[in-house]
Amino acid sequence: MKASDIKLGLRVRVATNGMNALVVGEPEYYTPRAKLVRIKYENSTRYEYMINKNLTALPKEDQYPAHGGTH
Repeated sequence: MKASDIKLGLRVRVATNGMNALVVGEPEYYTPRAKLVRIKYENSTRYEYMINKNLTALPKEDQYPAHGGTH
């Protein structure tokens, strides 16, 4: 996923473990080609930094209303 497509509140799927998460921070510089994004896993108290390439946005209908979905 491109760093420019990542917005606060976006629901994403994490490729490394298949869990859903919520973006809670803006992408931060890591390397010229990768950015770190702060996420919070759903149904958990766990927060992590994840490389933007390991994140995939959930379909539009699974997003929150602020992002055009119905979840």
